[in-house]
Amino acid sequence: MSRRWSVGIVLVLGVRAFAGVYSYECDSLPTDASWTLLQAWCDPKEWVDHGQLHQRLDFCPGYDPPEGQEFDYRRSLAEFEGAERFFVEWRLQTDGHRSEIPFGAPAGFSAWNDGTVLYHFVIAADQIRFVRDNLLPIWFIDVQPNMPHVYRLELYANALYMLYIDGMLLDSGTPEGTLLALDPAINIHANAYFVESTTIWDYIRWGDTPLDGGGDYDSDGDRDLFDFYFVHECLTNRRPGINGGPDEDAGPGCRFADFDDDMDVDLRDAADFQNAFTGTD
Repeated sequence: MSRRWSVGIVLVLGVRAFAGVYSYECDSLPTDASWTLLQAWCDPKEWVDHGQLHQRLDFCPGYDPPEGQEFDYRRSLAEFEGAERFFVEWRLQTDGHRSEIPFGAPAGFSAWNDGTVLYHFVIAADQIRFVRDNLLPIWFIDVQPNMPHVYRLELYANALYMLYIDGMLLDSGTPEGTLLALDPAINIHANAYFVESTTIWDYIRWGDTPLDGGGDYDSDGDRDLFDFYFVHECLTNRRPGINGGPDEDAGPGCRFADFDDDMDVDLRDAADFQNAFTGTD
């Protein structure tokens, strides 16, 4: 099966209350996958190569730093308003320096609404700044440079948030409120202030958090080829930062594919998925 799935797919069944799962696999430009371009300042460079979105940010000709190039995109989460469990997960790599973090660079991801709720990540090559709503202290997290990392935020209404990086639970707590109200949205951005940088996005996924062990990634009540794409990804574990694979911790992103609850995804789970397969309808 091909490594890539169609960009911007959403599976919706009439029996479901919410929209399921969206998967932007970064094999096209964001504007071709229903993202709104808010700003592309000073002609930054952006292209797709081998199923990844590359954003090159440099200085603006005729301007002294910190007038650097910038990308900013937005995607509404309106279809998920009222959902009780929700996740957003993305995989990226950047070579930007941590000295850019106070200026909101080099790369960023935010999930927010028009009320009080804000989860904001500023990501450099070896450090992340994480804003956990407005009343909690800002947290700085060191990561290994020169490799991609998987970031996953799970939200359970106004009761709990959980932050995972490369499958490890690093933070959890009670949020100020539910994200999925008052016109929620997610933003991705990349910019340069004093140091140029390149950010590479591998995928961005969001939607209803699937239940453990059911094989139903998009929570639509069946097991079809869409679900198999993610089961296969968890089974092969070919990319750094993605959990799963035989004898490896399934991690939060692959627990849905662990049918026998033994904490990994292996051929036994693949066989169980095949037995539960319901087809493409």
